[in-house]
Amino acid sequence: MAWPSDVVPALLPHIQTSSAVLLQREIPEHVNAAVAKAAAVAGVPVFQDIGGEDRPISDELLRSLALVSPNLPELQRLTAMPVGSEAEVIAAARFLKSKGAERVLVTRGGDGALLLEPDGRIWKQPPCEVPGGQVLDETGAGDSFRAAFAVAFVEGRSSEDSLRFAAAAGAVAVSQL
Repeated sequence: MAWPSDVVPALLPHIQTSSAVLLQREIPEHVNAAVAKAAAVAGVPVFQDIGGEDRPISDELLRSLALVSPNLPELQRLTAMPVGSEAEVIAAARFLKSKGAERVLVTRGGDGALLLEPDGRIWKQPPCEVPGGQVLDETGAGDSFRAAFAVAFVEGRSSEDSLRFAAAAGAVAVSQL
């Protein structure tokens, strides 16, 4: 199914009254770019999950984002840089930030997450203990993590607290089928 050309104007009232916009890559790039631009103009923070289609992301779109959030394989694909060590992850995140993203939030599975702030500060968040102590299903853990981070962010919580809240949400997500 093709996306209608008037989808963004139809969404504009919803975008302008939102606390945040979360985008993902299964949506065509031109739609994400138009939504991100409209949200940025309205002062609404835009969070881009890199999961989905394997394609480059434009610098124009990156400049409209409050946060871009790849996992390790996605970060490597986007930057063509190694991500085998923490130092390499930080270098790749800095490269992505240099292309225009305000913040870069890298999810690292069992190694937790790393957030690169606009001022260059780096926050590291270890994973939380999984309720019940057993991972039952990893499906949706990253989505839960990113959504929880966005909620905490728009509530005005600190980056550190937003990361803790997100890690807790990810842990709860993997504890259930």
